[in-house]
Parts: sequence; structure tokens; C-alpha cells
Amino acid sequence: MKEELLVGLEVHQQLACRTKLFCACPPLKSEEFPKKFERRLRPAQSETGHLDPAAVYEYAKGKSNLYFWNPESSCLVEADEEPPHPLSAEALRDSMLVAATLGSHLMDEVHVMRKIVIDGSNTAGFQRTAVVGLDGSFEVDGARVGVQSVTLEEDAARILGEDDSSHRYALDRLGVALVEIALEPVAGDPELVGRVALHLGRVLRSTGKVARGLGTIRQDMNVSLGGGKIVEVKGVQKLNLLPKIVEYERRRQSMLRRVAEKLQEKGVKEVVCSSADVTATLRGSPSHVMSRLIGEGGKAVCISAAGLGGLLGWEPEPGVRLGKELAEVAKANSLGGVIHSDEFEKQGVTPQEAAALRGAVGCGEGDGMVLVAGRPESVDRVVPLLKARLAGCVGGVPAETRAPTDAGETRYMRPRPGSQRMYPETDIPDITVTRSEMAELARSVPEDWRVIVGRLERERSLSADLALKLYDMDAVGEFEELSGRLRLEPSFIASVLVDLPTRLSREGVGEEGYAPPALAAALEAVAAGRMAKEAVPDVLKLAWEKGVTAAQAADALGLGAVDEGRLGALLDGLVSRHRALIAEKGEGAFSPLMGEAMKEVRGRADGSLVARLLKEKITEASGAAG
Repeated sequence: MKEELLVGLEVHQQLACRTKLFCACPPLKSEEFPKKFERRLRPAQSETGHLDPAAVYEYAKGKSNLYFWNPESSCLVEADEEPPHPLSAEALRDSMLVAATLGSHLMDEVHVMRKIVIDGSNTAGFQRTAVVGLDGSFEVDGARVGVQSVTLEEDAARILGEDDSSHRYALDRLGVALVEIALEPVAGDPELVGRVALHLGRVLRSTGKVARGLGTIRQDMNVSLGGGKIVEVKGVQKLNLLPKIVEYERRRQSMLRRVAEKLQEKGVKEVVCSSADVTATLRGSPSHVMSRLIGEGGKAVCISAAGLGGLLGWEPEPGVRLGKELAEVAKANSLGGVIHSDEFEKQGVTPQEAAALRGAVGCGEGDGMVLVAGRPESVDRVVPLLKARLAGCVGGVPAETRAPTDAGETRYMRPRPGSQRMYPETDIPDITVTRSEMAELARSVPEDWRVIVGRLERERSLSADLALKLYDMDAVGEFEELSGRLRLEPSFIASVLVDLPTRLSREGVGEEGYAPPALAAALEAVAAGRMAKEAVPDVLKLAWEKGVTAAQAADALGLGAVDEGRLGALLDGLVSRHRALIAEKGEGAFSPLMGEAMKEVRGRADGSLVARLLKEKITEASGAAG
């Protein structure tokens, strides 16, 4: 029986507000950072006396946080040197509009809370967040998807990079207003998860209140298999990766459950681990990896794991192995990875060395071994983590936080946060939402995006694909304006708006070359008869390269439109020169003659007009010859 896969989505979308959430700084990306400072954060007990496990894990890495900022996009609020200003009324209104659009119950009192964050992405060590709506739902492919909550929160600092000793962050993104939508778990195939996220993104855009562009929307996922523990995958930015990541997590979690079942079959109720310093044993090892790490002043430790012999390298499904899991824990803590006993021979560990390692850690038949080497302080920090991970194999899937990869897989980040990470924000007073404000929000709920797309298909005779592309590119308003005043086919206007930017971008044209004003100018020239439809790409490319107008580019290319009278004369001459061909093939002469005609008038006459006139003249010539 196939195990049920459950996926809960959390979508984080930046709002298109004029300022950040708790100050007057504009939400813009800075290119230069004249100011910087350093901080080291440490975990603190919650009001109930508990420490958050994720905070403790990050603190144990011993890294400092370097923050870079520019006064054009950040201030002392982001530096945590000044209390937050009052919460942005614009952001609150826009986030509540999102909640109303999703059918959520709106909060008549909004309470700002602090959520512990100690990975360095917030200078204060916490993120400010406020619930603005609860419940709600929408449908995707006939399936109801429930909304758990809608939350207004501040975005994190932008990661610039990291090394063994520090994280580097830019403060330009810190404090930007975000709306977070947490959905109820969806049961089903990975592709459904992708469609749910796509639909929700379109709902958000329908409000007209969200930011667009790379990095403005991110998805987190809570994935569980067969009622097991929840694994959180944070920060998926590309929608097309969602199904791949869900499928990878299904395989990975299934592998971990099967490892636990194998241990149960062996009668292993507890994976007992022991470890020993084996630096001396492996000094001068023919293993290139080991000799390099130890030769650089490193340390090597071998860990035994009861009952895991043969299971560390076992790959029940493509790309998932317990050994890979262990390597990810090491890499998350600044080590290159691990070598386990199932791959000793492949990694250059000799049988004699393997026997010595078994003796050093008391490893028996059926047990596994894991080697870790590197800087002594890193090894000492990682060994307890690896032991804990190995000991947890009897329990199947551990609850943890993972990050997406570009290949659609996931990698280990840290343990999952505990439940003791939220407490009240003392610097922001509670906010009351009045009945009149509630009523105004209800009146502002936008039209369903599917209704808009359907109307484009029905009233403008657009294909479903073209109408949807217009909507996804936020080009519906521009399309309606242009198609309302230009005597051009709506499908041609739509294709120019949605398809031409991609083509011009691939040909090296800068964004301003295919920005809305440039596209509109080209369409206006076509409508006025100053150039043909086919000339638009070449004209826009030259206009961008030379820094001239579309009309000037058309003149430079000699693409002034040929009127119907002159075109008719050109085609008369063409037909006259090929009377023999027409007499022989009749209408079959159209294809070669059309090719010759377009060589002469391409970019200066509409292809459909050329085709119509040429067919008429071939028919006339055929009749005269008969």
C-alpha cells in the first residue's frame, strides 16, 4: 500500500508598499554598502524557560554575523539600534485585503509578536509578525485547499555569502513587508502541489498589492509521509521546482523509513554508537581524501553504528542514501562530508585500515562505520551530531529543516524550531481594525483571476494560453488599453506583449528595449501603417542598439510600410515574370512566389495581406491562361 504524502505550503510574498514595515525606508535593493557592523547572537530562554533547538544549533556553529547597509535603503531600525516605528498602515491594509480575498476571517485586533530567529538573518534575533486572518479556502482542479492563517511579517536580511567563520548579510531587504499564507496540508501527487502554489500566486497578483520579480515570493513546505514526522523545506523560489522537491522528499523519507524497518528486522532496537580518534591510524593513508585532510593539521574520528552495516550506502530509490544524509550534516557544519564503511574501498581506505578502525571503535559484524575528518574544532562539533543522527535511524524520519537545491533535491540545514519561539512584541501597541475598515476591505476584494482570463478568451478571441500569459505577466491592463485604441488584431497585440520580450532578451536586448513604452510605440507604428507586423522585432532591436525611436529605426532599416497600391504593382510584376510557372502549376505556384515576394517586402508589408493579394493575382492569371 502506497504511503500517503502530505504537503503543507507556506507562501511568503513581498507586498508592493512604499516603505518598509517598521520604518520609512523604501524597499529597494542597494548595490553599494558604505556601512557595516558585526554581531554575535546567542539563544535565550523563552518565557516558559525553554531554549529553541534550532537556535541552540545555530549558536553552536560559533559564527559571527557581518551586516552591510546603505542609508538609502536601511536605517537604525534595521540595525536594531532604534525601536521600531509604528506598523505601516499601508502594509496592514494590503495584507488584510489578501486575507479577505482568500475568504479568511479578519482579525479586529492585530497583535505583533516576536518569533525567535538566530541564524543571523535578523539583527534583533527575532522576526516581527502579526496574524491578520484565519481560515478561508480556494479550489484547484476541483479540490478544496484550506487556508490556516494569513500573517503580516518583516522579511529577513539578504544573504551575501558565508565562510567558516561568518555569515554576510545586506540589510536592504530586512524589514520589507511580507504576507505569509499558511495552507492546510494537501494530500496527493507532487504535481498538485505545484498547481496549488501557481493558483495562489495568481490570487495574490489579482489584488494588485504584491511585488514582482526574482526573490519577491518564496515557498516553504512541510512534508510528511505516512503520518510520520514533519520535514520543513525552506525558501523555494522557483515554482517548477516544487513538484521535484516533493517527489525527492517522498523518496528520501521512504528510504529512511525502510532503513528503520531493516533495523527492526535485524532485531536492532537501539543504534549504539561509539567513537575514537583515529588520526594516527590514518596518517599517510593511501586514501587521497584522508591524507589531505589529516596532512593539513586536521583530525580524524571514526564512529561505529550498531546494525547499520550495508545500510549506509543502500540506495532503495535513485539518489537517496543514508550516507548522503550524514554527509549533509557534516557539510552544514563546515566539513566536506563523510566516508562510510560501505564505500571504504571506493574512497581508498584499505582492508588493513578498515580492520584497524574496527578494532579502534569495537565495531562488530553487521555494524557500520563513519569517518569524519577536518579542522579539529569542526570535527569535535560534528561528531555528536552524527551520533545523534545515527542513533535516530531506528525512528525513521527525523523532524528537521532542509533547504532546496537547484536540482530539485533538498539538503540538511538544522533541527526544526520548537514551539517556544513566539512571544509578544513590547514596542508595538495592539492595533484595532474598525468595522468601516472591514467593510471597505470586503468591497475591495478583486475579481477571480479565472474570470478575467475567461473574459479575455471570450471577448477578445484569445487562446487560453495567450490569455493566461497576459495575466501572469501583469499585462492585462496594457493589453486592454492598446487593443481598445489600435486597429490591430487583439491576438497580435497580445503576442507582442507576452512573447516578444523573451525573444528580444535572448538576442541580447536590454530590458528598456522591450519595456511597455517601447512595445506600445512599435504597435502604434504598425497600426499607423508606418511598418509591417513582421518588422517589429528587428525595429525594436535596432532602436535599443542605436538609442533611437521605433520610427527612426524603421527608416534606418528601410522598412517603411508599402501601401496596398504599391504592393499590388509589385505583385503584378512578379506574376508577369512567372506566367509559365503559373500556367504549369496553377495555385501550386503560390508557395515559391510567396517566398520570392516576401524577400522583397519582408518587414514592409503584412504577410497575410501579401498572401491574400498574391492568391487573387495567381487566380486571375490562371483564369486568363485558361
